[in-house]
Amino acid sequence: MDSRGLSTIETLSKIEMPPINRPALMHLGIFTDHQEEMRAFYEYVLGLVVSDVGVAHKFKRRIVFMTGTAEHHHQFVLVARQPGDPPCSPVFQISFCVPSLAMLRAARARAIEAKATNFRPMNHGNSWSLYFNDPEGNTVEVYMETPWYVGQPFADDLDLDLPDEEIFATTERRLGALDTSQAAEAWSRHMQELLDARPYMK
Repeated sequence: MDSRGLSTIETLSKIEMPPINRPALMHLGIFTDHQEEMRAFYEYVLGLVVSDVGVAHKFKRRIVFMTGTAEHHHQFVLVARQPGDPPCSPVFQISFCVPSLAMLRAARARAIEAKATNFRPMNHGNSWSLYFNDPEGNTVEVYMETPWYVGQPFADDLDLDLPDEEIFATTERRLGALDTSQAAEAWSRHMQELLDARPYMK
């Protein structure tokens, strides 16, 4: 309760913020002890295809990215569980997409007001992302997609206080030096070919 006797939710509802569209739930990542078995299960049962597999220096764990659409790099993520990870809850992160860096900053402001913790902005090349923990410690990601693709997992530092133009230019220069970088549209065409080659319904 605050000094006026309002609950946290009531207090947050009175905070004046610029009107924005609601973020859209886009993908889910879960911890797993049996990554390849789970991969095969979701490939068969839901028709997902693998878009990337690898280990990033910031995550230091093997990650399998999967999708059922050529418009999104991943909709479902299998994360190898390591010592110290939650032993029961399978949730790795809950991710929401926004259409602009301005909305990403607005989400950050709302999360700060709501007393979220452990803020971690990252430049994934494919997206500009902000991670933070909700009141129960679950990882939430709010992100904006970029016009590029780069092999995943990939993570650089991200300063959301920089102007949009500087964030864009810095990312473009960084990805230009990487062999796996290409336009997002080119990657989408390739993924559509993979999906067409493995029809779900025959």
